Amino acid sequence: MPASVPLIEELSSVLASGSADRRSAVLRRVTDLFLATSTQLGDAQVGLFDDVMERLVDTVERYALVRLGLQLAPIANAPRDTIGRLARHDDIDIARPVLEKSPRVTDALLVEVARSKGQGHLAAIAAREHLSEVVTDIVVERGDIAVTRKITANPGARFSDAGLQTIAVRARGDEELAELFAGRSDVPADLFCEMVRDAGEIVRRRLAASAHPAVRTRLDHAIAAIGDQLVHARLHAHHGPAVRLDSDAIKRRLCEQARNGERGPVVETLAAVADVPAIAVRNLIRQRSDEALLILCKAAGLGWSDAKAVLAVTLGEPDDPRAAFQHYIELTAEAAQRVVRFIKLRKSASRTELDRLM
Repeated sequence: MPASVPLIEELSSVLASGSADRRSAVLRRVTDLFLATSTQLGDAQVGLFDDVMERLVDTVERYALVRLGLQLAPIANAPRDTIGRLARHDDIDIARPVLEKSPRVTDALLVEVARSKGQGHLAAIAAREHLSEVVTDIVVERGDIAVTRKITANPGARFSDAGLQTIAVRARGDEELAELFAGRSDVPADLFCEMVRDAGEIVRRRLAASAHPAVRTRLDHAIAAIGDQLVHARLHAHHGPAVRLDSDAIKRRLCEQARNGERGPVVETLAAVADVPAIAVRNLIRQRSDEALLILCKAAGLGWSDAKAVLAVTLGEPDDPRAAFQHYIELTAEAAQRVVRFIKLRKSASRTELDRLM
């Protein structure tokens, strides 16, 4: 590298008595020379450039370091120690390019920076194309909500179970993070169900209205799974109070099950929506009590077409559809709730008892 000889000779003079501008000019020339020859350089030659750059890094103007970081960040064999000094720099405009893109930044260096620097550095790390669990654990632990969203949105980030659990807890109260979390294929179904179960109303509505069909489908599956858990909890009340769910979502699931002819799931979900034990619904089916089932549907707030679908999948089409329709329309919510309270106590109801309650 004959062109490097004058630069190296000039370096000693510049470090001894040169101004910051002159040192910045020398660093620019050294960097340009490295970039022009980097693909032909061996490790030893890269090491020489590293020595020169390191001697200049602490002596030049800020703009020179910003430029240096931008230029070296994408280079596969960039001087390693110089990259390390830039990555550790407190000025995020200097550190950001190498933290985001440099292949010379190791996991150990990322962990060091993530533990010691601020949110800007964490956000830069979160943007890297690939991130291992050892790095994401620290970023998630220390990152604010903006950083958490950014790293959750990164398809190249891998998370430990603990990292995903932390994100799930934060997603309960942040609709944007919840949608990003729902879109990740590495989130276990049980953890997503837990997040949905404990999420706020705004979060669940954001998921239900997501522009991504996969997110909406995953929410539907979670609601169905949680509905089963809810029924189980109500049948074993001594284990604690039932969880509160979005009733509209469970009703949508019930209607879908009825349309698909899923008799078993319809029984369980109807019990959850009407807030009665599943055994009570089974007893009513065994009694062929279409009137009682329609009362449960009314108490659940179903429209006639959905109630008719529930009746069809459990007992078959009514003998007199017009009479059943008229009865359903005239039935009041208050009367339906009275019957529901009775069914909760008795786990069934005869036609005579229904007439008395109505």
